[in-house]
Amino acid sequence: MAKIKLQRFEIVALLSESKRLMDYLQKTGAVQLENVSEEELTKYSTEQIVAQLEKKRDMAQQAFRLLEKYCSLKKGFLESFSDCKEIDYNDYKLLSEKSEELTSVCREILSLETRIEEIKTEISNQNTLCDYYVPWSDLDIPMSCRRTLTTSLFIGTFPEEYTKQQLLDMIAEKNPELDDVEVEIVSHEKMLTCAVFMCHISHGTLLEATLREMGFNIPDKVAPKPPMAAAQDCRRAVSEGEARIRELEKEIQKYGKYYDDLRFLSDYYTSQAEKYTVVENAASTQMTFYIRGYIPKRIGEDIKFEIENSFKAQMELSEPDYENDDVPVLIENPSFAAGVESITNMYSPPSNHDVDPNPVMSFFFYAFFGLMLSDAGYGILLVIFALVAKFKLKVTGNMKKTADMVLYCGCSTVFWGALFGGWFGDAIPTICTAFLGFETAPDLAIWMNPMNNSIKLLLYCFLFGIIHLFAGLAMRFFMLMRDKNYIGAFCDTIPVVVFVIGFAIVGTGFFTYVDPAVKSVGVKILAVGAALIVLTAGRSSKNILGKLGGGLYGLYNTASGYLGDILSYSRLLALSLVTGVIANVINLLGAMMGNIFFFAVVFLLGHTVNIAINLIGTYVHTSRLQYVEFFSKFYEGSGRTFTPFRIKSKFFSIKEENKYG
Repeated sequence: MAKIKLQRFEIVALLSESKRLMDYLQKTGAVQLENVSEEELTKYSTEQIVAQLEKKRDMAQQAFRLLEKYCSLKKGFLESFSDCKEIDYNDYKLLSEKSEELTSVCREILSLETRIEEIKTEISNQNTLCDYYVPWSDLDIPMSCRRTLTTSLFIGTFPEEYTKQQLLDMIAEKNPELDDVEVEIVSHEKMLTCAVFMCHISHGTLLEATLREMGFNIPDKVAPKPPMAAAQDCRRAVSEGEARIRELEKEIQKYGKYYDDLRFLSDYYTSQAEKYTVVENAASTQMTFYIRGYIPKRIGEDIKFEIENSFKAQMELSEPDYENDDVPVLIENPSFAAGVESITNMYSPPSNHDVDPNPVMSFFFYAFFGLMLSDAGYGILLVIFALVAKFKLKVTGNMKKTADMVLYCGCSTVFWGALFGGWFGDAIPTICTAFLGFETAPDLAIWMNPMNNSIKLLLYCFLFGIIHLFAGLAMRFFMLMRDKNYIGAFCDTIPVVVFVIGFAIVGTGFFTYVDPAVKSVGVKILAVGAALIVLTAGRSSKNILGKLGGGLYGLYNTASGYLGDILSYSRLLALSLVTGVIANVINLLGAMMGNIFFFAVVFLLGHTVNIAINLIGTYVHTSRLQYVEFFSKFYEGSGRTFTPFRIKSKFFSIKEENKYG
């Protein structure tokens, strides 16, 4: 189906109809709204509304994540890969009407979590305090005690280890007048000494000053009871706090029934925030509401009919101005070509002047991917993964397209793997000879074994590359013919095709035997192609010398450029050999011990790593061949993708696919 024609639309409605109209357009998911910039109209500012909706969305997300944390929500193995559930539009409306009620549930859950965190903080404080009292466990008076009727007491710590005599000597050294001091060491360790000092009340101030000079620290906050009893109080408080946490967790668990509803609420507020963000594109007067944008031409009249019959509104359709406006591009393809749309979009979406490259590129992408990975066992795993995603997990949207890409890449990998005899490398021959007593290993290759025929496969890779390049030139030929540039269509493609064909015939002789008659024909074709390039490449110049110079320069660029392009397809062989060699080494290592269980372990671990590494390399290099070699022949890119205004959801999909989506 490729590129879909668009129409420009303008809608004027009564202001009172604006909310209902925007809800309808979001439900249809068929229009892209553009910014209205007329100065005489009033623009909307929805920043505050969007901020409030996003805040509610975040609240809903926090709430259902807490339910996941505290509730035993059982999920199947496959559900862990796809967390999206289907609902119909009527259920969507019913749940959306309960949004405020569900938001209150979120607040209650978050309030309970806040109380839990407060108690956890208090428990942490009590544990810290309890740890502080441990060195003082032998003290039988409160640490807050400061004096009796006749004595002053100082209870505290030194940041070093001291004995009783050392402390008394230090006091005597610093202040000889303090000769009535008594010291009791409660506990001591390498970096801490807990001590109690007593003296006559008349010397209290002097002793306190002396102790501070010695680095003595008096605790600021202590319990009004002996440390052992205070520690018991702390442990009791910890136990009570933990019991209270369990009660609050049970309170949260009671909200487990709202789990799906809160996930829906997150999606709902996401869509609402999207809607009010889009509303900023609209404009209004005191009585009317005005929006404009683009819509697929095939449904334009149907949407116009429904809007004008369901709303107090008028809708006008017109053809886009491709010369002056940045018109978006809508691409629709069957699953085979749709799977590689993400590859094209990573490079650049097609412009309005481009043809959609995906239908042609998809064939080469899948073929090259399979040729590079080239192991039928790996391909089967990809096919199984894709089928599970499509039919069991029921992925939608871009995930479905990715699953399609994996499916076709897997099928191609099985095809090439069967041709080359690769089924998890040479696992079958290895098992046959190492464990089943076969004298000779069976040859499973339908076509050829790349290990034994690398030059032959290299030539085929160059051939596949030339076909790929010619497909790009054919696309360019089509585009120039479409634009009625008939001279350019001939001059920019036909001479290059003739030159490359001649070059390929002559170049093959460097790798293998070529019949002299065939080589002679190749030389003649090469000469004709070179002459055509010299005659046509400089046609834009106005004088003979300019035309000749441009032609020779064009010949040099064509020869060097296409030589580099063709050689780059040697990566098809390289990646194919890498996959096979590593797989064979894994099987060899597994079979060395002669133990089937050891072989199974090495097989599973080794091939898991091999397929993971080579999938990445294959994907990257296959994409590169499209970007550098294929797209460079015809593709401009720099387009703007058609982005419809629709209900966006992560955890739910609407069963009733609207007829315009």
